[in-house]
Amino acid sequence: MIVVSDTTPLSELSKVGRLDLLQAVFGRVIIPQQVYAELTTGDHPAVLAVKSALWLEVLSISNNQLIEQLQLETDLDLGECSAIILAEELKADQLLIDEKAGRKVAISRGLPIIGLVGVIILAKEQGLIDNVKNILDDLMSKGTRISPKIYDYALITAREI
Repeated sequence: MIVVSDTTPLSELSKVGRLDLLQAVFGRVIIPQQVYAELTTGDHPAVLAVKSALWLEVLSISNNQLIEQLQLETDLDLGECSAIILAEELKADQLLIDEKAGRKVAISRGLPIIGLVGVIILAKEQGLIDNVKNILDDLMSKGTRISPKIYDYALITAREI
C-alpha cells in the first residue's frame, strides 16, 4: 500500500508521542522532501520523531513546476501541494491530509484521502489501541483542532459512546 502524508498528521501525532500509529497502521509512509523540511526545521515538535522514524520515506517530486502551478491555482501551502502532487505521481492508495481546503483539492483530483482522526479510528479497528477518546483528548489538549462533529463521529464509529 502506498501512503503519502502531508505535514499535519505527522506533526500532530508527534505532539502527543503517537507518531508510531502511522507505522502500525500503514507500515511505510512516504512524504515529499518539502514536508520533511517543514517537520525538521527549527524547533518543530516533530523534529526528533521524524528524523528517527526509519519507516518514513522521503522522496523528491520529479516535476516541481507542478507544485508551483498547484500553488498558483489554490490557496494551499507548499507542504499540501507537494503531498498532493507526490500522491498523484505515485498513484497513492491513501493521502493523509487534514486541512479542509487541501482535502477538497485532493478529492477534486481523484485522490483517496484519510485524515488524522480516520487513522486513529483505523488503529482502534485494527486492535492497535484500546481507546480513541484518550488520543483525541490528548491531541486537543495540545492544540489540535477537532470539530465537535468529527469528535462525536469518531467516538460513535469507535463504539465509545
